[in-house]
Amino acid sequence: MARPLIQLALDSLDFDQTLSLAEQTAPYIDIFEIGTPCIKHNGVELLKALRAKFPDKLILVDLKTMDAGEYEATPFYAAGADICTVLGVSGMATIAGVINAAKAHRAEAQIDLINVPDKLACAKAAAELGANIIGVHTGLDAQAAGQTPFEDLQAIASLGLKVRVSVAGGIKQSTVKQVVEAGADIIVVGAAIYGAASPAEAAKQIRDIADGKSTHQQMVINKIGSVLSATDQANAVRLTRILDKAKRIFLSGAGRSGLIAKFFAMRLMHSGYTVSVVGEIVTPSIKRGDLLIIISGSGETEQLIAFTKRAVELRADILLITTKASSTIGDMADDVFQIGVPEQYAKVQGMPMGTVFELSTLFFLESYISQLIHEKGIAEEEMRYRHANLE
Repeated sequence: MARPLIQLALDSLDFDQTLSLAEQTAPYIDIFEIGTPCIKHNGVELLKALRAKFPDKLILVDLKTMDAGEYEATPFYAAGADICTVLGVSGMATIAGVINAAKAHRAEAQIDLINVPDKLACAKAAAELGANIIGVHTGLDAQAAGQTPFEDLQAIASLGLKVRVSVAGGIKQSTVKQVVEAGADIIVVGAAIYGAASPAEAAKQIRDIADGKSTHQQMVINKIGSVLSATDQANAVRLTRILDKAKRIFLSGAGRSGLIAKFFAMRLMHSGYTVSVVGEIVTPSIKRGDLLIIISGSGETEQLIAFTKRAVELRADILLITTKASSTIGDMADDVFQIGVPEQYAKVQGMPMGTVFELSTLFFLESYISQLIHEKGIAEEEMRYRHANLE
């Protein structure tokens, strides 16, 4: 089977935002689709702009033509469209008109089967007329009602028509493999890319899955990369100021987040800071001018809330490293570092129970230490000298 093409639905009404999204995702996208709302709002000028900026990409204009097929499609083919869509429910005369316009411009016509009662019959008839692509399309309203395109995709693919089969309808990372296995030649993705914190990372992940290159290791790397890309890069500069201001530094977290706190505490000690881990029997009392760093994805762990309240009473400074801007601990803290954005912490298959936050925080803090020792000129020999020697 040939390598499936990835098509990105550009649905924003904003002209500049559409071009920006295309630029971010271009390395991983084969077809840029100017969505129906987008083309209605921006017109042929957006098509011309995309054509000029991306001469090597296919551009589909989702006209969803319902009547006057040749007349409506011709100016868009003339302006540089490689593919225009016509609704299967429009009838064979309208479909034939778009196909004629496509042939006249050495382009392609796609038949959209959305809301077609007999999809198989329509696909066969359109293929006989010379259609190039059959689009299996579950619309947004149908998706909201729980429908998916997979059953229709398998049925159309099984016909063996001399056309490419495109599939659209709520496709995301977790369903790309299923779509490829069902026989799709073109995979249309919308919100899973443009709604992601990092559209480029999301597009790359979908590209890798479609190409069969995605392993669990790569999935984890991609996810952590996307979270870190969505994290405020200014946090590193802020963190150095916060650390250097503190007389002493205390770190705490619960469970696996507590282990991340210990990782960071050790490297801060190696870097020359006075550091303690809350709960150790030799940990001194916290006082005014000290800093308590809490690592908590939720910001709601009861024991950590108690630690924070006590530190506030003693007028120590509080830094929370977390997944969200507001929480019980966050509302008491002097500073909050948000790792990624909340929507990135939805259930991720294969990364259970806080893994995304814990690994992303570990990478953030380890990369921060790398930056810190570079900026302060701390030699590894100096760090090694401070390392424990009774072990």
